[in-house]
Amino acid sequence: MKKRTKSLIVLLAFILIGLLGAGCAMAGLSDKSSPPREPSPTMGGEYGEDFWYDEDASLVNPAPDKPGALLPEGEIERKYIQNGVLALRSSDIQKTYESLKALALDLGGRLVSYEQLSSGDVKWITMRVAVPFGKLNEFMEHTGDHVTKTETKTVTSEEVTESFYDTQTRIKSTEELIAHYRSLLTKAETIEDTLLVQSRIDDLTRELESLKGRMQVLQNLTGESRIDITIRMETDPTVTKPDVTWKTLKWSDVGYLMKSAIQKVGIGLILAVQYFLVFLVYATPLLVLAILTLSIIWLVRRKRRKKAGQVKRRMTEQPPED
Repeated sequence: MKKRTKSLIVLLAFILIGLLGAGCAMAGLSDKSSPPREPSPTMGGEYGEDFWYDEDASLVNPAPDKPGALLPEGEIERKYIQNGVLALRSSDIQKTYESLKALALDLGGRLVSYEQLSSGDVKWITMRVAVPFGKLNEFMEHTGDHVTKTETKTVTSEEVTESFYDTQTRIKSTEELIAHYRSLLTKAETIEDTLLVQSRIDDLTRELESLKGRMQVLQNLTGESRIDITIRMETDPTVTKPDVTWKTLKWSDVGYLMKSAIQKVGIGLILAVQYFLVFLVYATPLLVLAILTLSIIWLVRRKRRKKAGQVKRRMTEQPPED
């Protein structure tokens, strides 16, 4: 009996160690895992197939040692990149989309992208519009038709004046250098000199194309403001509920209140079942340990009762001594 009890205790210890190790491993995996990020939209598709954009190139050059050193003399036009983000709840997402699209067109802008998604009965729209620079605030003041709630309204602004004029100056300087080297190419007397000058011209040409691409990006970003918009369905019935008073209840009001009550009760029951299942998953190691402990205690007591019964029967079967 003692050997069997020791074996059960050792088995129980190994099972408990294994459960703890599995729990630690799952916790480590959950910490390391993270949801994938959504891919950012590319600039090339927005401005056409011929538009060049280098995602690795920085749009903003490092600031010079002296403020304003890269700016031209006299009056200059400050350059800003201004964008916005809107997250809306709507009772009719299609009409909200149409009203926002019409607003962008009225301001002289355009629709950049549009996508309607759905998951079951839930639908939502993601869109991007572009409006001329200076029209961003006017667009953000209008939330569109059938909007019940504005969840997010963000405007960002970044000054790129120095980067803009620095790129402009570099383009001009590079073009002058290319013209200078081309004049030297006509004066080259040896093949070695010709190859050396031509190599320098090729390097400057590649640099010029890169600068022109960056300049085009800056001109597009500073000439228009882009607004990323997400329109979701309004699932909360209390937001768009009719005007109901307890003094004068119509049958339609009674039906609406009953429907809302049933929905809330159903949601509460589903949440209770879900939390109960989650509790069972977390409590499984403790339940297994408790079942094994109770099983060992029951076996030990049963063995003791059986042994005590055998001893008692032996004592009763022995004949009395004379």
